[in-house]
Amino acid sequence: MALRQLLSASLAIALVMPAALTALAEESADSLQAQIDRAAPGETITIPEGKYEGPIRITKPLKLVADGDVKLTNPSEEAALIITADDVTLQGITVVDRRINSEDASIIVKGNRNLLEKVTVDTMGTGVQLRGANSNTLHKVFVIGKVKDRGSTSDAGHDHSAHLSKSQSKPKVTVQAQKGNGIDLYDSNDNRLTDNQVTNVFDGIYLEKSSGNQLEQNWVEKSRYGYHLMGTTNTTLKNNTGSENVTGAMLMETSAATVVGNQFLKQQKNPNSQGILLYDVQNSLITDNRIEGNRVGLYLERSTGITVKGNQLALNFVGMQLTSSSQNTWTNNQFISNVIAAQAQDSATDNINGNYWDNLLGLDVDGDHISDLPYEMNPFYLGLTDAVPAYQLFFQSPGFVFLENLFTNGAGSPIRDNSPLMPTSAVLAADAQTTSGWGAGILGLILLLGSCTFIYVGVKKS
Repeated sequence: MALRQLLSASLAIALVMPAALTALAEESADSLQAQIDRAAPGETITIPEGKYEGPIRITKPLKLVADGDVKLTNPSEEAALIITADDVTLQGITVVDRRINSEDASIIVKGNRNLLEKVTVDTMGTGVQLRGANSNTLHKVFVIGKVKDRGSTSDAGHDHSAHLSKSQSKPKVTVQAQKGNGIDLYDSNDNRLTDNQVTNVFDGIYLEKSSGNQLEQNWVEKSRYGYHLMGTTNTTLKNNTGSENVTGAMLMETSAATVVGNQFLKQQKNPNSQGILLYDVQNSLITDNRIEGNRVGLYLERSTGITVKGNQLALNFVGMQLTSSSQNTWTNNQFISNVIAAQAQDSATDNINGNYWDNLLGLDVDGDHISDLPYEMNPFYLGLTDAVPAYQLFFQSPGFVFLENLFTNGAGSPIRDNSPLMPTSAVLAADAQTTSGWGAGILGLILLLGSCTFIYVGVKKS
């Protein structure tokens, strides 16, 4: 009798165990969402180290804090994580999202006063989207994209040829995203984005139809536009860095922007590269920025009421370029070691006074550090190279300089500074640092390669 009872109990356990294990596995699989659903508003959830699966939905104010390495993967076709509540804090997690070119970002925020901090997003599309979301803070958010690199081959994706024999080998097949912004704001106001890093995406930080947003100490590299403002008002772009993008900062149909203390470096691989580009921008301030090593340093088109002050434009192919712009003020800027200091077309009403030009032939009789002779951009070089681009090869050669000096300096040029600055010790130190060493060498090499390309294309066409 005891043996029969023992066998019956063992059989019952054997029947129950698979169901229990299945239930336990299911609970483990959705435990993060289950904890979120069970938590009371305002509660703190500490997420143990491990891997979790999305999609995750947060619909009430909570604080989610990772304890160790917390990774959220996303096998679904939905966004990995959506926050629709206000006053949510998300700290320390990594999101890995392998959906390709989805319209939805890996993380979507639709609430107000939320905090994303120390969050990493490895994505094939857009990293973080804010939609109708106000007064949020994004701090130390890292977005790593897989958009095909402009100018080089990306290593994103899986090498299918690795499984073929040597005789069957094929060129490497890669999976790459074609679009997807790093951090994307639409109809979202008064948000603060600080100390975030974005690389290899379409646009690094994109703002559209939004106002009062502050972008400070962010870094964007190897993307199309580092910072893209479209139809914004009262945006502050302060102490950010844009490096090796097509354009460092693109401002379009924007007003009352403040662009101060930023660095825009080495936007030069694309024929249309600029450090900062303003198109249809009004009543904005561009001040104290370092704009160095770009194809065009600062470009203005159809823009009015812009104050450009205290910027250093160095080692660019063209320092500044104006097209169809009016009533802008340029003062106390430094133009150092640019191939072409400035160009202008249909922009005669701009006020350009009190800037430093390293190619100025100045005279300071009264010692006030302001030249008694004006600075005018000599149009000889521009006119000649526009007609025959290959002549760029002879830039600053002795014969070219001699021919340039035969022409009246500045005749017909719209670039005229009536009170250019004479060099001070600080300016001379900056000039020496900029022109010394590898910087001038690289600029010369770029110019030589570009000129050779023009020559080759001309010969090929003929």
